Amino acid sequence: MRLFIAEKPSLGKGIAKYLPGSQSSGNGYVQCGSDAVTWCFGHVFEQAGPDYYLPDDRPRNSKGNKKWRMEDLPIFPERWKLEAKEDAKAQIKVIRDLLKKADLVVNAGDPDREGQLLVDEVLEELGWKGPTQRIWLAALDEQSVKKALGSLRDNQEYRNLCHAARARSHADWLVGMNLSRAFSLQNEGSAVISIGRVQTPTLALVVRRDEKIENFKPKDFFVPRIHTGFWAAWELREDFAGVDGEGYLTDRKAADSLIAKAKSEGKAVVQEYEAKEKQQSAPLGFSLSELQKVCSAKLGLSAQDVLNAAQALYETHKATTYPRTDCRYLPEEQHGEADRVLKGLARLGYAEWTKGADSSRKSAIWNTGKVTAHHAIIPTGSMEGKPEGVVAKVYEIIVRSYLAQFYPPYQFRAIKTVLTCAGETWKATANVPLSPGWKAVYGMVEDESEEGSQPIPMLQKGQTLPVQDADVQAKQTKPPSRFTDGSLIEAMSNIHKFIEDEAAKAKLKETSGLGTEATRASILETLLGRGFVERKGKQLISTRAGRELVKALPRELTDPVTTAKWEDA
Repeated sequence: MRLFIAEKPSLGKGIAKYLPGSQSSGNGYVQCGSDAVTWCFGHVFEQAGPDYYLPDDRPRNSKGNKKWRMEDLPIFPERWKLEAKEDAKAQIKVIRDLLKKADLVVNAGDPDREGQLLVDEVLEELGWKGPTQRIWLAALDEQSVKKALGSLRDNQEYRNLCHAARARSHADWLVGMNLSRAFSLQNEGSAVISIGRVQTPTLALVVRRDEKIENFKPKDFFVPRIHTGFWAAWELREDFAGVDGEGYLTDRKAADSLIAKAKSEGKAVVQEYEAKEKQQSAPLGFSLSELQKVCSAKLGLSAQDVLNAAQALYETHKATTYPRTDCRYLPEEQHGEADRVLKGLARLGYAEWTKGADSSRKSAIWNTGKVTAHHAIIPTGSMEGKPEGVVAKVYEIIVRSYLAQFYPPYQFRAIKTVLTCAGETWKATANVPLSPGWKAVYGMVEDESEEGSQPIPMLQKGQTLPVQDADVQAKQTKPPSRFTDGSLIEAMSNIHKFIEDEAAKAKLKETSGLGTEATRASILETLLGRGFVERKGKQLISTRAGRELVKALPRELTDPVTTAKWEDA
């Protein structure tokens, strides 16, 4: 008997549907001919708490737990102990009984390091020594499941994923248990201070952004312009009196003087005119972080809401591929399935968009060399049930992104002109759409001009234009925006942008983020749940408790470089 052990019931039942043989449901498993499929409920074992590792002679509190004492820290387990979760014990018994009948086990954890560990640790704890294979499921539609069933691999090939997940688990325990106890005891027990390997530097990002905003002093600056049939702005000179060290013209009188001279001159001469036809390809596909960022901006959804929706589309509806991916590319070998997926989307109600899609087109998204353990989130072309509400909206965003790959590039004319007037240089730019290309999928039509763009006529170098008007735009510098779920997830993914050390910045740009695609949403929810951060509309704002914690901790615990390097290791 082959025994498939899935990460969760929905995944197990999804596999069972496409196994040969008659099916019958048992208690916590499905029998499929000579095969059986059972499942976990996420991690069914958890790390033992510190009490397990402390000697029994330690004093206890009124609840019978060993008291927190500074002299017991740090706790470094010599041999790590897992304990069955109370609510999973019945299912663990189901798995144990099935293992007694099994000739071969198939690890059907999610296709990531945590999914690998989750099933491997069940097999280790229950003493399974027999042959084990691995099924790697990027999507749960019929074609993907049957293809994966036909290409099972030896589970040993994935052992490093298991080791990496276990190392992450131990690292989180060591930081969380030891440092939370140490700082809580230092706080004289007045409150439990929660420290986390990823949560604490993430909190520090929010705190430092909030402090920057609150300490921000806006600066007035001025932009002189002339109108010669179109507006052209003064080209700033650093050596001009009135321009400060940050490159702003802050002297109103100097700005007024510039436009007075321009009006007096009465004409401007075309020094440079350039009109180039350019094109822009469709954006790459969605990683989970990118999907969370877009859905936060367009739909106002939290990172957890987006993950839940993407997970439902993958597991329940079999409508999209595996969501917890850090990759925005697709393997070139998969391009052959494009026609099938597009026809499927047409049947699902997207015929209007698929009409303009050319399945033979190969955009930059198709790049096997840039595919990591998973590829970008895309539709499967099939669907079970009907997504509703937020799930339906997230699905449409994923569909549009995929369809855009099969449309031509967006084409536009980029115009730039430089004028001279009263001894100064003035510049104007405009982008004129020529063909919407992939933007048609997002609702752009042929004659729609870009926001903020102005018509600039065709000009000749040396041509003289009358100065019809001139003015000064008064502006103010703005502080950075508060974090939203989307922008904080993006910051965690691109942590190098927040690092001043150039060597560390270069390394982190190449390799690291803060946390992983699978954990970032839960980190935000943890910070919210512990009262370190609060939501105000779309904004995430640190609380007094969050700020005091960051202020009290040593730099190493709040510095994202520390945990990003740890993630690399």
